[in-house]
Amino acid sequence: MNFKTHNHINAKTTKRFKLYKSGKLWLVAGVTFCSFVGSAIINDQIAHADTVTVAKTATTVTRTTVSADSKTSNDSASSDTVSTTANKVANTASNIAHQPNSATTNLNTSQAATATSSTTTKAASSILSQADSETANSNTSQAVTATSSASTEAVSSAANQTGQKVSSSNNKSHEATAHTTSAASGSINQVSSTAIKSATSTENTNKATSVASNAAKHQATTTKKADLNLTTVTASTPETDVWTIGDTTRPRVDVVDVASYQSAMTQSDYNKLKAAGVKTVIIKTTEGTGYTNPVALAQAKMANAAGLNVDFYHYATFNTADTAQMEATNMANFLVKNNVSKKVLLFADMEDAKTYTVNATANLNTFWSVLNALGYTNHGVYISNTYLYRDAVIKTVGQSRVWRAQYPYTPSANNLWNTDDGAWQFSSTALLPSGSDYTGYIDVSICYNGLTEDSAGTNTFSTPNEFVNQYHWEGNKLYFYGSNGQPITGFRHYGNNKLEYYGSDHAQYRNRYLTAANNQLYYFGSNGDAITGLRHYANNKLEYYGTDHIQYRNRYATVGNNKLYYFGSNGDAISGLRHYGNNKLEFYGTDHIQYRNRYYTAAKNKLYYFGGNGDAITGLRHYGHNKLEYYGNDHVQYRNRYYTAAKNRLYYFGSNGDAISGLRHYGNNKLEFYGTDHIQYRNRYYTAAKNKLYYFGDNGDAITGLRHYGNNKLEYYGADHVQYRNRYATVNNQLYYFGSNGDAITGLRHYGNNKLEYYGADHVQYRNRYYTAAKNKLYYFGGNGDAITGLRHYGNNKLEFYGTDHIQYRNRYVTVGNHRYYFGSNGDAVSTNQPQTEADIIGSMRVAQKAQQIVTVVQNGGSTATLKLWQKQGNTWRNLLTSSSRIGNGGIGNSHEGN
Repeated sequence: MNFKTHNHINAKTTKRFKLYKSGKLWLVAGVTFCSFVGSAIINDQIAHADTVTVAKTATTVTRTTVSADSKTSNDSASSDTVSTTANKVANTASNIAHQPNSATTNLNTSQAATATSSTTTKAASSILSQADSETANSNTSQAVTATSSASTEAVSSAANQTGQKVSSSNNKSHEATAHTTSAASGSINQVSSTAIKSATSTENTNKATSVASNAAKHQATTTKKADLNLTTVTASTPETDVWTIGDTTRPRVDVVDVASYQSAMTQSDYNKLKAAGVKTVIIKTTEGTGYTNPVALAQAKMANAAGLNVDFYHYATFNTADTAQMEATNMANFLVKNNVSKKVLLFADMEDAKTYTVNATANLNTFWSVLNALGYTNHGVYISNTYLYRDAVIKTVGQSRVWRAQYPYTPSANNLWNTDDGAWQFSSTALLPSGSDYTGYIDVSICYNGLTEDSAGTNTFSTPNEFVNQYHWEGNKLYFYGSNGQPITGFRHYGNNKLEYYGSDHAQYRNRYLTAANNQLYYFGSNGDAITGLRHYANNKLEYYGTDHIQYRNRYATVGNNKLYYFGSNGDAISGLRHYGNNKLEFYGTDHIQYRNRYYTAAKNKLYYFGGNGDAITGLRHYGHNKLEYYGNDHVQYRNRYYTAAKNRLYYFGSNGDAISGLRHYGNNKLEFYGTDHIQYRNRYYTAAKNKLYYFGDNGDAITGLRHYGNNKLEYYGADHVQYRNRYATVNNQLYYFGSNGDAITGLRHYGNNKLEYYGADHVQYRNRYYTAAKNKLYYFGGNGDAITGLRHYGNNKLEFYGTDHIQYRNRYVTVGNHRYYFGSNGDAVSTNQPQTEADIIGSMRVAQKAQQIVTVVQNGGSTATLKLWQKQGNTWRNLLTSSSRIGNGGIGNSHEGN
């Protein structure tokens, strides 16, 4: 089980660093080293769990598709099909070998069957009914890969000619897919061998069919149409390493997981895993609604025989509650049919993109509920960091029961990941110990907290007649056997306030009433539990059962968000008017809920309101979050009218009857604002949603344009009345920038990718002018307002230079292209025409005044350089010796003259 096909795991970043020094001039005088320029480039490589090999180059290939028409055939017909397909494959592979520019494609096949279950009860019933039957249908869809030595050699030859990497994909969602491996030509032969063992062998096919169902061997085998995509493979060194279980430099291998891909594993192989320290084998049982691993039972028995604990997993594809039930039923059919122990740990493999849904938690809980109903309550989840609804899935079992997949390029015993999880699957390219029969790759994991061993051990399969303190289906009837092994009768309390009932025939009550002592009425639902809360039934009828599971009569019940119901003498919730007390009246809607804090519209659209106690109100009514409405003496609500209260306070009641608060647009782009007290704003600010700021003048209207205020402060409001923040505004061709507080800025402003601009004391941006900052740093701002970098020609053949920090160079050298310049104390270049030679550079150094010989080292690669010996002859330095050299793995570091 891994994520090579469906989901790309963004694994922990593995960083590999390489240090380069490019174009550096290194100087050595005696024991003195010096350098002018130093830099380092770090290459960051990221490991992805979904990538076993990383292709160096992309190559396009011709895809050849071989299809086997859907048909019903016996074993001999299947053998003919295999033989025919093998010939086609061999011929196609030979042709591909002559097409080195082909694109690598995957060999994809699919198999699916549909199982349906309307409810958990029906699902569980169906499971046990099917478990009693010894006849099972075996529907398979197989892709058969056959290769000849000639075609293998042709593919290897093509790979060697192109110099490219073998690229393949292991599709874990459909196990009939041929298992290919990314490697050089030797791995191609291994893939060929594995495919032949698992797909073309008539003996293996018969064996797998026999495991699935003893009866199936007498039935015709249905072979669905499959597409076989053949591609050119090209060879290169894989970047994800392959290693052998038992390597102590790797994380400890506690767990391996297998599917039908590993059907070729023998008892000897499982014995070797045990000897290597492996404790648990996790086996794929099922996928989707219809697929069952045909060798799962045989794999589990071999693992048990080797002394290994066995867990199981189901590959999930559901995205609704219904399909979750169906897929759980598929897995449960395998468990019940094979008498799997209730102690066995079961994993839901959540990697398929088809399971992506906001209801992931609910769907997986539905999946668990079907298994729970059958006593399989030991759960865990298999997940990756990049699964879209990872946290929602983990929520169903908790982090300590998570089996997480995340692959480093090179897993190490000294670098363990995901230690807060139950287990970590860290590689899918491990090999069995030396001498094993199975030579393919296998997935391996480390277990941190004993999760994977919290199972049935080697007692994976229980005796069918052991029914002590557990449920048992007989036909479509469910019984519970107590501690004495006998079926119970009467009430059974269990779990968290759960209640079920077994009749005189010991069968559990489902979907029926029970009247107990004192005329107390219970109702048992489709899962056998006595219900609590509301129950809708018949024609819009409703009844209610308390936490004690007893039906309410002649009493109120408050449910959910303070919804009040009244249940009459027959137990039904009433609807309509109910008179009670001292001329009091309450009303229950067609949903049986009492009207409270809600409106009622009568004839002629007159609106009334029923208050918190259910009575209709009159006068002013404050409600909600500081909301206000008014009902006249006639109880009718005010709408679309102003109201002026004491002290000239102005209110406005909108079309919904509420006194408004917030912004109100009216007239010709006019805007007014009413505070949380519903009073209109004047001469004050208001901050609206998304931090939008408005200013309302003395007439109550929001302003637009520039507004000067305070001590030389300036702000700006757009045509939408919103204050500008973190944005430019051009007014009369002058550019302003308004900062995060809304004020127009002054001074330097860094932005973008090392960009710099300047605003004067009048808040206007500098353009085509100098600015001298602190410490006499000089900047020049161009026609677009940005501080320039690099050379700038100006005046009468004058030249100045600005560094990457935008500051003008003074009294220093700079090399641009092949020319070297020196800029004097006023910032002007001393010479702009003559490039400076190496001899000139040597002569201009301070060390040249004291030394007669100087050695220079110029790096021209990661660890290669050119060494030169210079000697002073008169006032001239001459090169006496030139030699190639190496300077060490990481260079000699940043240095300067004299250190």
